[in-house]
Amino acid sequence: MPWELATFNTTNTRPLIALTVDSLQAHIVVNPSSSGGKTARRHERIVQELRKRLKGEVTVFTTAKPLEATDSTRTAITKGAELIVVIGGDGTIHEVVNGFVVGGKLINPSCQLGIVSSGTAQDSARGFGLHRSTARQIEAVCGPRKRFVDLGRATFVDNLGKQNEQLFFNECSQGISAVVVQRFQAHHKWMGGFLGFGITAVATAARLREQLMTIEIDGNRVVSDHLLGVVVANGAYAGGGMHFAPKSKVDDGLFDVVLIHKQSIPSRLINFPRIYFGTHVNLSWISYFQGRSVRVISNEDVPVEADGEFLGRVPCTIDVLPSALPLKF
Repeated sequence: MPWELATFNTTNTRPLIALTVDSLQAHIVVNPSSSGGKTARRHERIVQELRKRLKGEVTVFTTAKPLEATDSTRTAITKGAELIVVIGGDGTIHEVVNGFVVGGKLINPSCQLGIVSSGTAQDSARGFGLHRSTARQIEAVCGPRKRFVDLGRATFVDNLGKQNEQLFFNECSQGISAVVVQRFQAHHKWMGGFLGFGITAVATAARLREQLMTIEIDGNRVVSDHLLGVVVANGAYAGGGMHFAPKSKVDDGLFDVVLIHKQSIPSRLINFPRIYFGTHVNLSWISYFQGRSVRVISNEDVPVEADGEFLGRVPCTIDVLPSALPLKF
């Protein structure tokens, strides 16, 4: 049975975006700016193909600014949409997933998510076992198969100093990954996921110092140490193809938690390529855990990101929501 989001706080819910139909079967959310703007050149062909194959009333919303994907999704499900299709990247998926809830609950627990991955990194598509081919992804969206996948819920301190909550699809990280996300979006996103994230991560690893953090998993303190970063993974990939959590499964009701301990800068740089192959987990300065709930505490200014989107700062509590969402595959 899908997990009901009975405790999700939607205090920042904005007015619903108007749609022109009273009821509908499918709603497509397009982010033309994803993949460095490449989606703008091809999304019309994808939408046309989806319209041909999907039955019933179909609406399309093209985003122009942040958070519109969340509002559009929430409106569509409220009006009866049974399928939400994302044409965009990890950040757009992140926004759409947050639109599945209102007032603390799933609007429609049977509403399904379909993904046509068109982002810079496409880590979510890889981690959730979606085919890399756009044509095969369209087939999956329009086909009968679905699986219930886990989601994550992160509680953190936002930029206004207030406690906030967001759902996430793929991963939530503290420390170096959040710094990389900020720098990548500001300077290197035009390079693409693999190259841009890689260059930003190496440059950051060469300068960033470790921070003292305390990590609790399922209510038990497991580490209090100087850490470069923490990755709480639902999917296996993050950072433009980095295989951060090779043991991860998206439907097991567990997070995979990767802790990066203190080490010399030469060691960081020499071993950096191992992250792409998942062999970093064998290093002495990597700890690997699994659990349903993770809390990260620090007296230092430790940043938090999820699905490649900057969220805020610790303290951060992350809970798994088992079998929360039906995903077309």
